[in-house]
Amino acid sequence: MTEGISRRGLIAGAGALVLATSTSQLPAAPARAAAPASPLPLPPLRIPKTDLGVEQQSDAEVGWLHEAKLGMFIHWGPYAGPAKGEWYMHNGPVTPENYREYVTDATAEQFTASAYNPSDWAQLAKDMGAKYTVLTTRHHDGFALFPSAHPNAWTSAQAPLNRDLVKEYVDAVRAAGLKVGLYYSPINWRYPGYYDVYGTNCAKNPWNYTTDSAHKENARIMKNEVYQHVRELVTQYGVIDDFWWDGGWIAEQGSDADGAFFWEPGQSRDTANQWPVDAAYSENDPDTGKPLGLTGLVRRHQPGILTTSRSGWVGDYTSEEGGSVPTGPIRTGKVAEKCFTVGGSWGYDGDKAMSYADTMNILVNSWIRNLTCLVNVGPDRTGTVAPSQANLLRRIGTFMSACGAAIYGTRGGPWEPVAGQYGFTSKDDTFYVHLLPGFAGTSFTTPSIGDARVSRVFDVASGGSLSYSVSATGQVTVTGVDRTRHPADSVVGVTLDRSVQPADIAAGRTATASGEETGKGNTAAKAVDASTSTRWCANDGSTGHWLKVDLGSTRPITGVRLAWELDATNYRYLLEGSTDNATWTTLSDHTATTSTSQVQVAVLTAHARYVRVTVTGLPPGIWASVRNFEVYDRPFAASSGTVKLVNRNSGKVLAVSDSSTADGGLIIQATDDGGTGQQFTLTSNSDGSVKLVNVRSGKLLDSPGGSGQGAQLVQWADSAGDNQSWRLVPSSGGHYQLVNVRTGWCADVDGWSSADGAKIIQWPVSGGANQDWRLVSL
Repeated sequence: MTEGISRRGLIAGAGALVLATSTSQLPAAPARAAAPASPLPLPPLRIPKTDLGVEQQSDAEVGWLHEAKLGMFIHWGPYAGPAKGEWYMHNGPVTPENYREYVTDATAEQFTASAYNPSDWAQLAKDMGAKYTVLTTRHHDGFALFPSAHPNAWTSAQAPLNRDLVKEYVDAVRAAGLKVGLYYSPINWRYPGYYDVYGTNCAKNPWNYTTDSAHKENARIMKNEVYQHVRELVTQYGVIDDFWWDGGWIAEQGSDADGAFFWEPGQSRDTANQWPVDAAYSENDPDTGKPLGLTGLVRRHQPGILTTSRSGWVGDYTSEEGGSVPTGPIRTGKVAEKCFTVGGSWGYDGDKAMSYADTMNILVNSWIRNLTCLVNVGPDRTGTVAPSQANLLRRIGTFMSACGAAIYGTRGGPWEPVAGQYGFTSKDDTFYVHLLPGFAGTSFTTPSIGDARVSRVFDVASGGSLSYSVSATGQVTVTGVDRTRHPADSVVGVTLDRSVQPADIAAGRTATASGEETGKGNTAAKAVDASTSTRWCANDGSTGHWLKVDLGSTRPITGVRLAWELDATNYRYLLEGSTDNATWTTLSDHTATTSTSQVQVAVLTAHARYVRVTVTGLPPGIWASVRNFEVYDRPFAASSGTVKLVNRNSGKVLAVSDSSTADGGLIIQATDDGGTGQQFTLTSNSDGSVKLVNVRSGKLLDSPGGSGQGAQLVQWADSAGDNQSWRLVPSSGGHYQLVNVRTGWCADVDGWSSADGAKIIQWPVSGGANQDWRLVSL
């Protein structure tokens, strides 16, 4: 659901931003010429969420997946026999009795695993450059590749296979030095109760199961089998790094979360649930005595494991599935994975493979948007990966060998990608430009690098240095880029004299507080340990508690970012600074804020050794508690997230005509189609104005230089000019006028038009509804 951004939301900290600039009365920073270069954004924060009694894993636990960037998915089971994809039992349809014959009967379609050598799979994963693998231990057909004590289980440990295929896989993958992932689907088409869990209303299904009161018990037995299987998988194979749930939905309807009432995927199960799990397949929480839900069971035995959201629990990371090319903004605030298959289906359906160009298009557009990629292959009935798929993966590996430094361990950004043309990744002091096939030419100009200086520019594949120049506004122009070696992704590296994005100077420093919840370990030091999974908490629920960090010496201060313990909670507070720990001066006053944002940023100009936050107001029952207390000494661009701008008069949205990505693309109004050409990211300037960056093009809303009254607005690459900066001036009813800093004119729908395609022009402020815009967060 979207909602309008209120006046207080923008100015007092909604989203993640306090746009108001504060200049303290502490000793002024040394005078210097105003830097024309545009600052870079702060590194995004990921704050673990709690759902169904389970908190997401910390950054320390999910870090390996975020940094791996590439994994290999393996869909393998009886469906490889008929070679018609993993949904063949359903799509055929094939009855459960007949489907068993693909395992038991010696035919040309028998699933034999006769060539199964998981060491070969592990080597193929390494050849591709993968850092982890995930195997389907059980798909929706209900066939398990491991032995099970459940009486209804159908497994590879039974005749004629008589093998624990999962153990062989786990041993081989672990020996290869890869992270071990197990896929598991709770869906089981062998049970009619899956389609009729209440026994009162059987959903449509391929096998013509009909409503039967006995189906409720049948569904409960199916649930028993799931709990037994999961316990076996997390207790019998050593450390498992990734548990890839799939199919939490019921009767293939609704969402995975909609099925949570049945599977109970959280920390605990409800003892009054209509489908109780038998004691033989159940475990209790040793701390609470409650029966464990699916995630509680997994975490008890694998405390560091990561899981997807496909069980109905929120998951430690999100999964974007399918062969579409990722679009839109960088994925921030979460760990995200893109999974897709290079075959015609996820399961084996012949020796066929996606083209290298199409595969790379998905991969690169994922990496520049901060997605890790899980690339699927479907071995045949013997366990052999199709030659075309194996060759494709090895070709990817050739690219990774040459350009992996620009991918492994990086994050997408720091600037938004431009659809079909280019994007960025970065790590430490180096950012990488990824030029896609849609970008023409052998030269490229980057956005402004802020206050940094260039140390080196180089071709990543060859390692050779490239010629470059830096403009007065901090833009780096690189020439002589080799577009022939790896045309699917020509990668340029730019190393700076400091970290690409501003670093938190409070991290690891000495922190003290007026009181600490020491019994739970919530000490002041936890607010400056660079982890959003830990926190400082006061020792009671009163106001007036303070948290202070000693920076070690007097430093320039450009801003503070606070991450509170709770979201949607109104913490009121005062930020102060001191050079001597005795005399304190207000840096930013939020004692009257109505913001309920969990993360808030204040842009400052000050000098201080000590920075203190004092909590002055709290909702009833809430204690002062801070996850992260960050302080910065470099200019930065704070973002209030992505919005669409809706005109008050017409109801149409601000848009780039034809979703153009070119400089000079015309700004119009259009009917909202949900496209990224109609979405803008707001970033703050040090004077309180903002830039509006189009999500699709990465270019800024611009008043054409030298243009007059009535000129149509355009988009243009960041030039650090004030003609690309806008003030959000409150109007009424939650609307704003977008007033250009250079001209003083505002964004106006020409002629009060309500038509699609009407020009957005610059015009003196008149107070008309055609100049009013509502910002809707996305």
